[in-house]
Parts: sequence; C-alpha cells; structure tokens
Amino acid sequence: MKLTGITFQALANSSNGTLNTDTTMTFVSDDESEILGNYHGGTIKTGNVVGRWLDPSTMEMLYHCITVKSELKAGRAIAIFTHDSDGHLHMHLDWQWLTGDQSKGTSHWIEKVDSA
Repeated sequence: MKLTGITFQALANSSNGTLNTDTTMTFVSDDESEILGNYHGGTIKTGNVVGRWLDPSTMEMLYHCITVKSELKAGRAIAIFTHDSDGHLHMHLDWQWLTGDQSKGTSHWIEKVDSA
C-alpha cells in the first residue's frame, strides 16, 4: 500500500490524547523502508511522523508535535489500515506517549476525500 499524498482526518481519539477531529495527517513519502508524514490542525500546531511497514497493512510509527499550547509531545504507535464497504481507507492507531505520563490510547482516522 502506498500512502504518499493521502490525507487522513481524525475521527476519534482517547481522552488522554492531544489531537482532535480538526487534526489532519498527510503522508509525504512512502517506500519499502520508511514512511514520512506531517500532521496539524485543531489542538496540534505542527507534528511529524516517521514509520516503517511491519506487513502490508500494519505500520510502526514514531511521532512528535508542538500543540497550540506550546507543549512538546512525542509517542509511538502501531497503525492498522483497513478499507470499509464503501472503499474508504481507515487508519486505526494503538498509541503510547513517550513523554509525560506515558499513557496509552487509540485513535481512528479516515482518508479525506475531496467532494468536488
């Protein structure tokens, strides 16, 4: 699966997470050895993601961000990609903070499709 150029919109996040449904993530590079992305919006001023494929639908990622409150945060996640019956691509994250309380959570994202 190639993610370059795909933007995801956050649908849900655990209460101990930082992002909200105004946050988007766009993957800017994807090859066999690395995946790179950026995220922002809502409570996130700017953030970056680096990852690698574990199998064709599972990615291991590290992420860091600066929030709109100027907090610096970092974490890790396992992302599982699925398609729904309408063909929309979903990203399900099981994540853990590497900073702060090191708590765990989940988030759900969907591919953002332009309605032109």
